[in-house]
Amino acid sequence: MTPAERDIALQRMDETIKRFYSAAVQIGNHPFIEFAGVMRAYLKSCQRAHEEDIDFTECNQHAGKALPMEGFEIDYLNEKLDCIFDGRFKATSSPA
Repeated sequence: MTPAERDIALQRMDETIKRFYSAAVQIGNHPFIEFAGVMRAYLKSCQRAHEEDIDFTECNQHAGKALPMEGFEIDYLNEKLDCIFDGRFKATSSPA
């Protein structure tokens, strides 16, 4: 994506997360609501990558590029994953 396209994608991702969170709260299942936190953490990492002129849409296992993440973001993500999956999954500081 071009930088302009990424700007639009980030805005749309944010809007989607807000809609998901609202709907999830209405459902009332706490672990399901936590998925909004996972998405928000991903969005923040994408925003920072975009600010560093990294095309976050190319940061995935298929493309072979890692999304830059800070340690505190990984810790937050692990909190969310622990709540949702009872510790079965862990985010790590570097790709395996």
